[in-house]
Amino acid sequence: MKLFLINLDRAPERLQRMSRIFADLGLEFQRVSAIDGRKLTEEDAARWQPDLRGGYRTGEIGCFLSHRECWRRIVDEALPCAAIFEDDLHFGGDAASLLGGDAWIPEDADVVKIETKLYPTRIDKAPSAVVGTRRLYRLRGKHAGAGGYVVSLKGATKLLRMSETLTGPVDQFVFNPALQSAASLVTYQLFPAVCMQDFVVKDRRVLLGLGSDLHEERTERKPRGAAKLWREVKRPFARFAGAVGRRASNLTGSNKWASIPFE
Repeated sequence: MKLFLINLDRAPERLQRMSRIFADLGLEFQRVSAIDGRKLTEEDAARWQPDLRGGYRTGEIGCFLSHRECWRRIVDEALPCAAIFEDDLHFGGDAASLLGGDAWIPEDADVVKIETKLYPTRIDKAPSAVVGTRRLYRLRGKHAGAGGYVVSLKGATKLLRMSETLTGPVDQFVFNPALQSAASLVTYQLFPAVCMQDFVVKDRRVLLGLGSDLHEERTERKPRGAAKLWREVKRPFARFAGAVGRRASNLTGSNKWASIPFE
């Protein structure tokens, strides 16, 4: 399976780190020079997101176009599938064997998400396949993040067609079924996930503090003052209500809520 690594020209230290990781895994990858949102003009942003309100997040546009370039290469090269990675990842123990071939990718899959954000999402109750010590489930709920995923040829074709105009961040576009783009895809989730972005890591002994341009860009727009206070007051009640709702859904529905672990 071909591996694409998205990396900004101004982040050579990340490329060096990921090169060492892939070398240790015995895997080859193809670097994709990321489109730098800082260099996008207002006209560039308007071409891709003409209807976006509240200003343009050029970092998100650049990120989206970088992923779109990977989808284009899959189609142009007629690859059966390819894995797409961002450059701030940690990998699980059997990543080499998993990424060394594509026989485990379901025939009907458009996308297989192989990372986790460690928060609850909805998956089928029964796995669709077993992959070594891992399982594949149909992903039924929102699971943000586009740090690591596999796209089939037909999936890349769909994604290219749907992204002539961008309608939001790439992870929402692909992994939020509330959007028509994601809802139209056949998406699977690897369980446990085999990779995770650094800023998601909870273990301080492993966390590298690589940072994320997009994470920082989104953080800047978080509510402040009274709005932030109200959000914090509501948080424990929302968590309790969410937990009750998820438990009830697990008992009655055809799918279940689960936090995707990382191993």
